[in-house]
Amino acid sequence: MPAQALLLPIGCLAAGALLAGPFGRLSEGAGRTVAAVAAWAAVVAMLAVWLPQRSPLEQTFAELGAGIRLAVRVDAVSFAFGLYVTVPAALLLTFQRVRSPALGALATAAALLSVEASGLILAALAWGVTLTILRLYLQVAGAPADTAARVRNEATWLCLAWAATVLYALAGTDQYVAAPVTAVTPPLFGLVMLAAIFASGLVPWRPWHAAALERLEPEAAGLPVALLFPFGFYLLVRLYQTGDGQYPSQWFNLGLAALGTLTALSAALRAQAAASRRGYFSEAVPLAGGFTLLALALGTPLGLATAIAEMAGAALLPALLVLIPAEVISGSALLALAIVAGLPPALPFASRLLTLQAAVQANEATAYLALLAALAWLLAIAGAARALRLGAKARGPGSLTGVGMAAFALLLAGPLVGALQQGLAIPAAASVLGDTGFPSSDLTGLPFAAASASGSWPGIALGGIVLLVTLTIVLAGRRTIVASLAAAPGETGSAPFLRPAWQTLPGTVFAWVDSLAVPGEFQVTGWRRIDQALTSGSVWLWVAVFLALALLLLR
Repeated sequence: MPAQALLLPIGCLAAGALLAGPFGRLSEGAGRTVAAVAAWAAVVAMLAVWLPQRSPLEQTFAELGAGIRLAVRVDAVSFAFGLYVTVPAALLLTFQRVRSPALGALATAAALLSVEASGLILAALAWGVTLTILRLYLQVAGAPADTAARVRNEATWLCLAWAATVLYALAGTDQYVAAPVTAVTPPLFGLVMLAAIFASGLVPWRPWHAAALERLEPEAAGLPVALLFPFGFYLLVRLYQTGDGQYPSQWFNLGLAALGTLTALSAALRAQAAASRRGYFSEAVPLAGGFTLLALALGTPLGLATAIAEMAGAALLPALLVLIPAEVISGSALLALAIVAGLPPALPFASRLLTLQAAVQANEATAYLALLAALAWLLAIAGAARALRLGAKARGPGSLTGVGMAAFALLLAGPLVGALQQGLAIPAAASVLGDTGFPSSDLTGLPFAAASASGSWPGIALGGIVLLVTLTIVLAGRRTIVASLAAAPGETGSAPFLRPAWQTLPGTVFAWVDSLAVPGEFQVTGWRRIDQALTSGSVWLWVAVFLALALLLLR
């Protein structure tokens, strides 16, 4: 296959963005149809590029001199995370009434480019373009301006650009596979780690994606969360590859593992104290992100493969959550509650089980963290039981077809977690572990079961039976179950088990920062007028300006 085909998925999305605008003027749904077809075409193109040869492909499109290249690389890691970006975006563009399908497809193309970039410089540039397009997307969707989000996004991009500059200065190149191991110094790793934490919202307090999923309309929140959330994990996986299978210090592994555990535990505490089902659902992404970070930070083959497989479920959650009609209790809401809580046989159950096993096997410190993660899991299950009786804010009707597709994928992936590990996660983990490889003894029983030294999950033998029983109960008694669990009018549900009083502190600080303003006599520039000038015009003007600058730069 020619190396130029590597740009085919990005080209499909870019073409869909160009065509969605004119078609959208013809009819309301034509633009969304074009963008959805382009997104699914990008998924098919990624499969067609990778599956026939299953070996890394790289294509350089410009040499900027002094070792700086604009190149695209498709390997097991970029293929996996490319699917984690494009599949949820395709679901949202297909089943959600997106306000601007053109911007949605364009943002997906930029996010995919940041994953397929072979070097940190191009990844940082593509990430900045993704943030800019999503900011325009939120403005078109009518989302209120958020100064804290803007500061966080700019800090993320600055850390990433700074890290790319330091990597080039130390190694003479910014390419992931070409940079020497000695170039991954603790300061460089710290910059990328901060960028990853900010980008994916891996913090013990209420992260940006949880706030967006609860406060914003589903049409505004779904796509930004789906596109931005996986990028931080992608950066941390790539640093394993650049560091020859390890981080510059074991303290980084332990610190990230502790951060992941605290993220999951705090999300579970907030979820069990949520005031509405939408509030409970909004904590699903940070809960999954905390477990994924714990597995990723272990630095073991089992932990890394588990994290990449767990990311598959975490990436689908935004598409599932924003399509659920959460204003009433329904069969889809019950199914989503079970998936989010990590009940068998869905993928979150299997992946969290493997995460705890990997943490127990790693060392004594992470074994204690596994106990806290298990507590977070139990709190999430208890919170799901409480959320059945909670009221919810008024929301749109959602899309039962989209919910069904996302929920069925997560349910089916639980029994088939062994096949998911064998086909997607293990190749990606093996490609970044360097000389250590992936010992077959770390994860066995594939593809019908996932077995490690501390236990196994017989996906087909047990998970398949549980899946059939669950679907039978849901289909046969969904009306009776829903009627019995539906809250009475005016019922607010039971009191939370624990009340985390500290959860509102970051929101209070951000609100105070947002209220700050420079006195009029000291204002020498009109930033608000500049912002209005940048965002009130046609987006295609700025796309044309960006392309013109790119052509001038590449000459």
